[in-house]
Amino acid sequence: GTIIQAMAIFSTGDLSATPVVSLTSSILTSVFISAQLSHEWDASEENRQIDPAFYGFLPSSLKWRSFLLLQIFLTSTFNLVIRALSFVILLQRSTSAVMIVFGGELALYFLVKILRGDFQSWVPIYGAAGVLTSFMMRLLVKLCVDWTGCAQFRHQFDIGGAYWSLTLLLTCVIGAFAALSHGDRTLTIIMGIACAGLLVTYTLFLASINREYVATFLDARTASEYNADRFLNATTDEKKFDTLAVNENLWRNIRNDVKDWLASSLPAYLEEEPPWL
Repeated sequence: GTIIQAMAIFSTGDLSATPVVSLTSSILTSVFISAQLSHEWDASEENRQIDPAFYGFLPSSLKWRSFLLLQIFLTSTFNLVIRALSFVILLQRSTSAVMIVFGGELALYFLVKILRGDFQSWVPIYGAAGVLTSFMMRLLVKLCVDWTGCAQFRHQFDIGGAYWSLTLLLTCVIGAFAALSHGDRTLTIIMGIACAGLLVTYTLFLASINREYVATFLDARTASEYNADRFLNATTDEKKFDTLAVNENLWRNIRNDVKDWLASSLPAYLEEEPPWL
């Protein structure tokens, strides 16, 4: 909806109240939902108990939480504005320009996932169905991150912290390329302000969250490496068992550790089954 409205304004040059308000409303609605979801998922006590190493970047202070929610909101807003404006500018040139830039970014993402052995999703589906499921999940998550900047999807089972942050940088690169290729000075200034706003608000966000969670936005581990660390660092058998509920390819690197653990723990479980099993 945001792209369609931006295209209409860009092609007609109509800057009257109705189309501008409609476009603004569309942008703000999208980013508010994204920011709210990021806030709710991180603030959830259940999530913080299940995965305390990932959930918990929001501080306990209500004042700081409100400030961080604003930073998330602004970061997502700048991200969406840059993406939508870049798409429209490139589309004015040609459809192939859009395919090369945005399609090329998607291709880069999949190439990185494949080369790092991180293409397989966490869902325990195998064979051809597993490949298709992984492709669809990777694609949908990438598109969500590209256009909403939802912080939840920085999880290693999704896009990963490092690539999530890289996506914001790529947004600025795409925006700068689109504006400079168009050649309009006013448009270039607007895009420059939006790119600067994105980088500044994201930097403020990282500087304001609980320090131990900054690493989750820069985490370059693959899903299998992340899951292996979860198993090896688990403090209870229940948490160890939870790491096995995902696709078996995500714990192939610790297969021997899993076998040793099961061999030592299984006899006791057979005698008295724990409530979480």
